[in-house]
Amino acid sequence: MKYIFTVILALIIHISTCYGQTNKENEANKKIDRYLSALESVGFSGSVLVEINGKKVIAKGYGFCDAETQITNSPKTIFDIGSITKQFTAAAILKLEMQGKLSTNDKISKFFDKIPSDKQQITIHDLLRHQSGLISNVGRDFEKISEKEFLENVFNSELLFPVGTNFSYSNIGYSLLAMIIEKTSNKSYETYLYENLWKPSQMKMTGYTRPSYDKNYIAVGYENDNKVWGKPTEKEWDTVSPYWHLKGNGGILSTTEDLYKWHKCLLSEKILSNDAKQKLYHPKLRPEETENSYYAYGWDVSKTNRNTTQVWHNGTNRIFYADFLRFIDEKVTFIMLSNKSHPNFNNLNFEMARIVFNPNFIPEIPIADNAENRNFSNNIIKTISEFGIEKAKEEYAKKKSTEQLLEFLMREEGFKHIDNGKPEIAVQIFEMNVFVYPKSAKALQGLGEGYMETGKNELALKYLKESLAINPDNPFVSRLIKQLDK
Repeated sequence: MKYIFTVILALIIHISTCYGQTNKENEANKKIDRYLSALESVGFSGSVLVEINGKKVIAKGYGFCDAETQITNSPKTIFDIGSITKQFTAAAILKLEMQGKLSTNDKISKFFDKIPSDKQQITIHDLLRHQSGLISNVGRDFEKISEKEFLENVFNSELLFPVGTNFSYSNIGYSLLAMIIEKTSNKSYETYLYENLWKPSQMKMTGYTRPSYDKNYIAVGYENDNKVWGKPTEKEWDTVSPYWHLKGNGGILSTTEDLYKWHKCLLSEKILSNDAKQKLYHPKLRPEETENSYYAYGWDVSKTNRNTTQVWHNGTNRIFYADFLRFIDEKVTFIMLSNKSHPNFNNLNFEMARIVFNPNFIPEIPIADNAENRNFSNNIIKTISEFGIEKAKEEYAKKKSTEQLLEFLMREEGFKHIDNGKPEIAVQIFEMNVFVYPKSAKALQGLGEGYMETGKNELALKYLKESLAINPDNPFVSRLIKQLDK
């Protein structure tokens, strides 16, 4: 009888636990769904996929794929994924290493001729980790350039630091990796990725031009004022792919559904072995780096405050915005692709993560970025610049009921004034932002950074700590606080 009672008790506990987890997940799903609908009402446009506890729970589109023809976004909508392209380039390099065709320790002099002496020690590993010292770009994304001209411009550029000694994000480094893929495999960059990464993952809507895209599903990009930027495939391309300013480092087209298939494949050994994935996420670090936060091979890796691992990358050309956030240990994933990049929504994945991991968190719905609110915010900024913050507060008190201050615009303008050598005005702009939004972690962070710029470290510490109390999952603010504490 004692044995039977124990078994029944264990079964009851198990059922109760599972039921509790289900309720918690359902509540998170509902919160996220309501949140996304609210964001759509203030201008969000894109497609979102959410996985909780290893299950896809949300896969929806918001806003328009093409506003003129009234085609709405959906999980099938095709977006420019920007620098998320880099993870495919990195995975292809590791696949070639698995096939015995190269090593991440190989120097680039093995693949390119006439390399200047200051760049001869650069390895594939250095390119993958953005520690080669190469500058970021030598031209605009869709600017026409030949391979020969591209290499001449890259190798004639000055290094930012000695090879392997520091970090600086370099798009051209990943374009060099794409060239190495082509030279080593004797196939085009896109063909090698399709045969070795996308086809095994059953990703049918990912590539530059390889898939038979229905052009109606390719999202039209929009600027913040809703001006049409167009589709990536309408820009000047080198026949089947962008030119080398973009090829290999950005510009791949994909869907949230295809990226989810890629995520699932990376959980298995279908494409990369466990050893290769270990290197993908945990490559050799520089002596001054720690396991808390670093750039791996095409992924940014960091520890959460739950002592779990966060694997993340985003990408943008300031028209399209893509964000891929994975908590592999916790079986939680967020994929967001947008055809209208905007500061109000670019942190969306991290807000959804806070909803999942903190049941008490209630996300804020940003103020709509419309002409009336933008004009009002610009007038407040102008008043601060000409007459000071007290006059601006008087003007704010007289605002119409339909006028609202744009929190993100105030932060942007504050940092612009810092860059333009006007930190005192910047601080007043940040102070005004906190006056209107005293519970905004971003506004408080901006004010803290403003005080740091003006040497008021005690005040900086105060507001940065207030920001971190509201959003404890901000590693950048944590680092600033540690820096100030010293």
